Amino acid sequence: MKKTWLAGLCFLLMANADAAQLKVLSPEELKAKVVEITAAQNQVMLKGSTQADVDKLFSLYSDDFVYRHDAYGGNYSKDELYANTLRLLVMGKYDKTEPRYRIISQIPGYNGIAVERHEVHKGVVKNHLAVFEFRENKVTKITEYWK
Repeated sequence: MKKTWLAGLCFLLMANADAAQLKVLSPEELKAKVVEITAAQNQVMLKGSTQADVDKLFSLYSDDFVYRHDAYGGNYSKDELYANTLRLLVMGKYDKTEPRYRIISQIPGYNGIAVERHEVHKGVVKNHLAVFEFRENKVTKITEYWK
């Protein structure tokens, strides 16, 4: 019994030590990652994009990545979003001739960043708020706050 308890305690201490060593991205690194992700998102939506473009975008996402947009369906896992993106690609739905998003401003925080992006979609121009959360160099969650 004592050995099991001691082993559990050691495991918890090691797990906490690993968590404490996770890299915290600097404001400059966060901003650069948002630029990279936005460019990859834009590339996927351009006419003539390929599965390689989709794969490049999704390589920027963690394995447990979640996309949250309550106004448009709620939560999507990386696998769900990847399947939907490939389906739309095959259907020819990505046909833009200019990038969809342009970054207006960014407010970095602790491994997260609020982003205002200008969007042109189907002739409608809007500014949107999104929050990107990171672990190491991968985005773990994007939450959109617009309708």
